[in-house]
Amino acid sequence: MMRLLLTAAVLWSVLAAPAVAQTSDDLFNANSLQRIDLWLNAADWAKLRQNFQENTYYPADLSWNGITVVNVGIRSRGLGSRSSTKPGLRVDFDRYSVKQEFLGLKSFVLDNLTQDHTGVKETTVMRFYTRLGITAPRETHARLYVNGAYAGLYGLVESVDKTMMGRVFGSINGNVQNDGYLFEYNYVLGSPWRFQYEGSALAPYKMRFDIKTNESHAESVIWGPIEELVRLANETSTDSFDRVIGERLDLPALVRYLAAQNFVADFDGFNGYDGMNNFYIYRLEDSQKHVMIAWDEDNAFYQTDYRIDTRINENVLTNKLFGVSSYQTQYLNVLGEAADSASGWLQQEMQRQLDMIHQAMLEDPLKPYSNDEYLAARQALLAFPDARITYVRCEIARATNAPLPAACR
Repeated sequence: MMRLLLTAAVLWSVLAAPAVAQTSDDLFNANSLQRIDLWLNAADWAKLRQNFQENTYYPADLSWNGITVVNVGIRSRGLGSRSSTKPGLRVDFDRYSVKQEFLGLKSFVLDNLTQDHTGVKETTVMRFYTRLGITAPRETHARLYVNGAYAGLYGLVESVDKTMMGRVFGSINGNVQNDGYLFEYNYVLGSPWRFQYEGSALAPYKMRFDIKTNESHAESVIWGPIEELVRLANETSTDSFDRVIGERLDLPALVRYLAAQNFVADFDGFNGYDGMNNFYIYRLEDSQKHVMIAWDEDNAFYQTDYRIDTRINENVLTNKLFGVSSYQTQYLNVLGEAADSASGWLQQEMQRQLDMIHQAMLEDPLKPYSNDEYLAARQALLAFPDARITYVRCEIARATNAPLPAACR
């Protein structure tokens, strides 16, 4: 009976398909609250929720805007955000059919927003990063329906994968630059890491850097350059740091990312409260140079007086990096640029997104917080930008011995 229902849903979607071709940009349109429908066996949905700590895949059909993709794979996802009530989901279009795609995508993520009472922190930060020229996934919001029943408000997140690498890094002489080595940083519970060298064996680096592309290559080819980068970051003196490490890591881009992440006061990021967390790193195709890619900003906007040098000295890489005066200067300049970019825009963007999701959030039957808690968090978030901008500008003035703005006195 369920398969008959799915077939009927698929047929309706095909017949109702719009004439105009749609793209992944339409899916991730930040100005639209999307609707996504999943159709699957009710027993499978119950098993996914019951076994939410497992990564077991279940078959489903997915519909969006008149388009249906059959036989996709869905599974529970997340670390601290995993939930049996409102599971975060990874959707893989090629799980059961290697060549299957959806709008050119192999997968995407449905973030359950359980760690963000406002529902817009992650999506706001990623749009802000993009304004600042920082590599970040496209994101928007979606109402999720499972077998026709409203399952809550979700963040719709572009997967960091080969497809995204091709979008971000483009082509050189017709060669799409997506065949490098992509790693997701793996936070290891109880083992905080701050870029300290852990020896020449590759096992510690394999544990912390989960390879996402070119997985079949030799371990020395995959993780050897990571071990070398960490070793050299620990061994190299300040005088040689820019030259030696700059060949293996895009340092100006890293400084820009660190400054932007500090501006939005994310306490669980690259210099997180319990070590490094929540980022990808990509070794460019035919290169030894790595670049950082932003990921998971649910814990942004922590406090308006979040220190602009928070935990920089605790991390081997950032401590060495800011021993180079030019990068200290760049960091303060980017903080100032972030404050200028945020002025007027950030609060307006928060308000726009909050208005867009408001009814969907109020009606979300599975969110792990009350509507009163949501409304309080919403008001607190809107108060953040002006106070943070003022604080950062004051701290930059103090750090550079510039005249203090009137608001700092």
